[in-house]
Amino acid sequence: MTESRLLHGVHVALATPIDPRTGDLDRAGLDRLLARVIDGGVDAVCPTGSTGEGPRLTRAQRLGVLTAVRERTGPDRVVVPAASALALPDAVAEIDDLAAAGASAVLLAPPPYYPLAPAEVVAWYRMITEQTECPLVLYNIPAMTKISIAPAAVAELAALPRVIGIKDSSRDVEYLAQVLRVTAGADFAVLTGSDTLLLPSLQLGAHGVIAAGMNLVPRLGRTLFQAATEGDPAAAPAAQQQLSAVAQACRVGQSPAGWKAALAWAGVCSDALVPPARPLAEELRGPLVATLDALVR
Repeated sequence: MTESRLLHGVHVALATPIDPRTGDLDRAGLDRLLARVIDGGVDAVCPTGSTGEGPRLTRAQRLGVLTAVRERTGPDRVVVPAASALALPDAVAEIDDLAAAGASAVLLAPPPYYPLAPAEVVAWYRMITEQTECPLVLYNIPAMTKISIAPAAVAELAALPRVIGIKDSSRDVEYLAQVLRVTAGADFAVLTGSDTLLLPSLQLGAHGVIAAGMNLVPRLGRTLFQAATEGDPAAAPAAQQQLSAVAQACRVGQSPAGWKAALAWAGVCSDALVPPARPLAEELRGPLVATLDALVR
């Protein structure tokens, strides 16, 4: 089973390159993107999450993305895809399929739409761990699910043998600090999902990051992580400032349209999103390109 320590480091919330003619996976674009992030020093690849438009893909498409990623990364790279099934039996079935296709662990958010009390969130994850052998990474992204996994619930879940970590995309540093406090001593990795909060999160004790910016500037994320963890007081804040500027520039339009436009600017893949979502509007593209020209080249 994947150990929590393997989640420590810099991980990419992988975008899903889309063929604008067919709306399907662009495999050549995926090859270029994977080469970019691996050459840039990412430790793990995390496809079909929010940046990867996983909830817009069918279950078969998410499995296909993972299969393509695993074929290109080989068996030793940590790969943590996100599942998006809403019903418990469907979630278990999808997790089992992803595990059979080579997932090291699966990233899973609470099911959206209906509100869930903390005890119900715990019950959701507990029932899944009782029905699958695959390690799970909790996904706290309340902006999308409208559910925040309470710190006390995280502490309870961290004690389960197959729950090995959490990705926190709340952009709430106080929440992250509470999660770190209540899971201290547990065999459990705490990761931020925010490029702009990477340095503060590491300073609080977070173990790493799964973020969109690693698609575009993976080497910058690696530089920041190493500076923060190896104690380079000058390099870390400067790297964080640049990473934050890139991330803020790309948080334009309906996510992840800005990131897709940035990858098109970099020559990695098209700016197409999973239908029916549309690429970034032209009036937003010009300022983004000008900012990237100044920041990244």
